[in-house]
Amino acid sequence: MLTLRLLNTQRKVLTFGLRKLHALPAKMKAWQAHNFAGIDSVVLEEIRVPQLKSSNEVLVKIHAASVNPLDVAMLDGYGRNVIDVLRMLQYFPGSSERFPVILGRDFSGEIVAVGHGVKQFNVGDEASSLHVWGATLAGRQGSHAEYTTVPANIISKKPKKKSHVEAASLPYAGLTAWAGIRTVGNLSRHTTRNKRCLVLGASGGVGTFAVQLLKAWDGLVTATCSTSAVEMVSRLGADNVVDYTAPDFEAQLLNGPRFDFILDCVGAHQGLSPTKLLHRGRLSTYVTVVSPVLRNTDDMGLLSGMALSACQAAQLTVKELADGRSARWAFFCTNADALREIAELVDLGKVTPVVSTTYPFMETLAAYHKIKEGHARGKIVISVADQQQPVDKAQRL
Repeated sequence: MLTLRLLNTQRKVLTFGLRKLHALPAKMKAWQAHNFAGIDSVVLEEIRVPQLKSSNEVLVKIHAASVNPLDVAMLDGYGRNVIDVLRMLQYFPGSSERFPVILGRDFSGEIVAVGHGVKQFNVGDEASSLHVWGATLAGRQGSHAEYTTVPANIISKKPKKKSHVEAASLPYAGLTAWAGIRTVGNLSRHTTRNKRCLVLGASGGVGTFAVQLLKAWDGLVTATCSTSAVEMVSRLGADNVVDYTAPDFEAQLLNGPRFDFILDCVGAHQGLSPTKLLHRGRLSTYVTVVSPVLRNTDDMGLLSGMALSACQAAQLTVKELADGRSARWAFFCTNADALREIAELVDLGKVTPVVSTTYPFMETLAAYHKIKEGHARGKIVISVADQQQPVDKAQRL
């Protein structure tokens, strides 16, 4: 039996599953995929508003959500074997079936109901305290819908000075970059000053955030991008921007000073060996957020794919350690503490959301097609709730 605290003007304590939640709509619109047939498999449907599956979850009314390359890749089956196993192990409560699936990893919105075990967000909070942002793992139902449920311990209050559309562009890309820079790369605001940092692929969602985070921490940042993005990446604060389409691209990097840290957001550029750009014989690190793990498991099955990935990781590590360098993979991780720190940087003006295009909710498929074209500048965002109706204060009635 799961008790909810409903957070709107007609709140009262209800027993979930036994009484209808009159303060919330029974149905919502959601974009759902029913097979791995690409974008054509996604349709707009009216379904039930999701129910909380555990006492530590919250129900969020989505105001805006971004579209990531992962979303479109999943429509072709990318990552299916790993995600299926996690579902089978009940890692994602209430998500045992592969289809239908709602895509969308990150969001900005408003909490409208909380489980009885939630302590971070309380009945009686001002409405602004219930405006949150976050990103979820790929096995959960996503944010390309009017409502979604998430664990309360993976979200935080959104930046106060940014709209929901701007805020929705940051969580997934930001936390992916954070995993590479902070969690795996071991850089922080205390250790980055004057470190020479290289961001490969600086014009996408992860790259635009990474450049700004490293500059906020006083790093010396070189960034790579295509010709059309050079001006934008320069405005983000990069000290040096190198056009990877230039004939002498690799020479420009090899002939310059070596780097202390490299974040690879694109899987390296053709013909470039990134680790050659690191200092030798001192603590320098190459981190890529583009690993072969999911592709290996898709192609070879879970056990063989994981075994191959482990061998590849070991070979990479041993090879670079022999030269006094470190090479590692990084993956998106939920991280509420990081979201809070990122929100603070945004409100201080040290990180600016980079939104290339905003699509209305009814044009979500157009956003998917735009992502599939590639070479996006910053993030593509879907505006889900055009007119928000804020509550002055959440009350217990």
